[in-house]
Amino acid sequence: MYKTKLLFSFFISSVILLSLAIIPYSVHLSFGAYAKAPVAPRGPTIKDDNLVVEKITDGLDFPTSMAFLGPNDILVTEKVTGKVMRVLGGQIQNEPVLDVPVANSIERGLLGIAVSKQVDGKTYVFLSYTESGNGVDGSDFTDQTDPLGNRLYRYEFVDGRLINPVLLLDLTAIPDNGRGEHNGGKILIGPDNNIYYVIGEVGGHRTQAQNIVDGPAPNGLGGILRITQDGNVVDDGSIFGKGLPLNVYYAMGIRNSFGMDFDPLTGNLWDTENGPTAGDEINLVFPGFNSGWSLIQGFSKNDFLGTGTTSDDLVYFGKGSYAEPKFDWVNPIGITALKFLNSAKLGQEYQNNMFVGDINNGLLYRFILNQARDGILINDTSLGNIKSLADYEVNDPKENQPVVFGQGFGGITDIQVGPDGYLYVLSYTGSLFRILPSSDGLAGEESQLADKTGTNDTQNDNSVPVSIVGINGYNSYSPNPVKIQKGQTVTWYNGDAISHTVTSGIDGDTDAGKMFDSDAIIPNQHYSITFDNTGDYQYYCIYHPSMVGEIMVE
Repeated sequence: MYKTKLLFSFFISSVILLSLAIIPYSVHLSFGAYAKAPVAPRGPTIKDDNLVVEKITDGLDFPTSMAFLGPNDILVTEKVTGKVMRVLGGQIQNEPVLDVPVANSIERGLLGIAVSKQVDGKTYVFLSYTESGNGVDGSDFTDQTDPLGNRLYRYEFVDGRLINPVLLLDLTAIPDNGRGEHNGGKILIGPDNNIYYVIGEVGGHRTQAQNIVDGPAPNGLGGILRITQDGNVVDDGSIFGKGLPLNVYYAMGIRNSFGMDFDPLTGNLWDTENGPTAGDEINLVFPGFNSGWSLIQGFSKNDFLGTGTTSDDLVYFGKGSYAEPKFDWVNPIGITALKFLNSAKLGQEYQNNMFVGDINNGLLYRFILNQARDGILINDTSLGNIKSLADYEVNDPKENQPVVFGQGFGGITDIQVGPDGYLYVLSYTGSLFRILPSSDGLAGEESQLADKTGTNDTQNDNSVPVSIVGINGYNSYSPNPVKIQKGQTVTWYNGDAISHTVTSGIDGDTDAGKMFDSDAIIPNQHYSITFDNTGDYQYYCIYHPSMVGEIMVE
């Protein structure tokens, strides 16, 4: 049988290479997913008083994924540097176990990792990353060098290093929209010992895999791909069809995903999926699953995309079929990691529950599955008002509360269960946390991260207070407008249940965020600005552009 890695190279050559339009950082503000929640000033907290959050380490550089080699032995990928760092006993080792050249604009970079111990004693480590076109990190941004591709490699872990790279999958990283988002990149070793790799539509590709009937044939993007650990096609019958790339698709119609895991009781695969302006999803993924993008996002009845289409309008191959999400958020949260806790170490009530993270708010969510484990069960009245979630949809951010398990982590990029049975949470801020029973954890301040990220030292007692009320157009900030004198300070307090921003300009402005930008203001935190010049200053929330405000400085 031919190696998948050899046959997949045709994707690069068959795509007309577009010149990559490099987007300055300020323009990134147009995309809400790229403002990430900071860690809460006093560190993360859990709603259960019997549990505590410990900081394992910080100092990582935008970590994206982690995998355990053994107890207290973790490999962590860094998005921008292309380094795989080793964390031993809570200490980041000085030298990386590997440093690969990455294109790292927007969502490109070193993205996924998985570890597989072999019966012959070898340890395989699988990495997914956007490979630099000239061997220099970030050259896609600095000098517009096209990436070589989104690639999946297999390495061997030997004497503290990753060696003997084998290229397994080679997919295009050239966007159709001039940007570098929706590369996905998470990797899993399934119960069948095969590799599952999720990749988004990579900058707006529109093929039949994105449900465009008259579009080009699928090119390996926008789905979950499955291959053997040697890079071969899984020989158990075709799901979507014969021949590459159809025979490596496990699921398609996926816009972008940063999380997936197998239910330890049923072996079913679940994933998260990011919506554009609406419809972040949790899905039960079966072989042949079509998630609906780019015609359907969120529950089809809502028609968030305004396409007026139904599941009958999607493109189906082989055994492909559509299924509605099991849960969704109308207002995107930047949904990321998903992990089942296959352990009773946090208490029997949490065993085999599903935990999900987000990047916008730094929240950790907990979901209980129904008895058949084919859907989500929301029946724990101790969590709060669950009636509003009877439709399995968060229509208003305040409906989030019953499923919020923890907060203050900063934007969450990965969740894993360690060999010790505890839950580990990775934050883009560079911190790695562990959740464990308070009886086993550190006491007092030692278990908290003393980080003031997200606050602003310009706050003072004479500042003019503005409350961030929530998503309500011109009434989202109160008072609005605010009239002050030159030299006065305005302090915004987030009284909502999710993060918001205070970003100069209006949605769509090329200058948005250049004058001031708060980044994510998490719940119960504040942001302050002193205005030294007269004039009228419009601002908005990049997560929710309908939220608008104005400062009038006399």
